[in-house]
Amino acid sequence: MSADEPEQKNTGRETEIPVPDDEAIAAAKKKMEEIDARYEPGARETVVLPGSDGTVSGTAFDDYVDDEGNLKKPEPEKDS
Repeated sequence: MSADEPEQKNTGRETEIPVPDDEAIAAAKKKMEEIDARYEPGARETVVLPGSDGTVSGTAFDDYVDDEGNLKKPEPEKDS
C-alpha cells in the first residue's frame, strides 16, 4: 500500500460491485436523453426577472415564474 492510498479495514466480507444489466443501461440512457432535451438551448422559453437587468442569475425558465415574476409550484412530472 502506498502513502496515497486510504487505509482500508478488512471486515472479512467481500464487497460486490453491482453491475447493471443491458435493460437497466438502456433505461438510464433513455432517461438521460429526456433530461438532456429539457436543457437544450431554446428548448424552453426563458424570461428575465424584474429588477435583475437580465443577468444570468436573473434569468429563469418561463414555466417556473408567473407574469409578475413570482415562483410557480412545479407541475408533477409525467411518466412516459
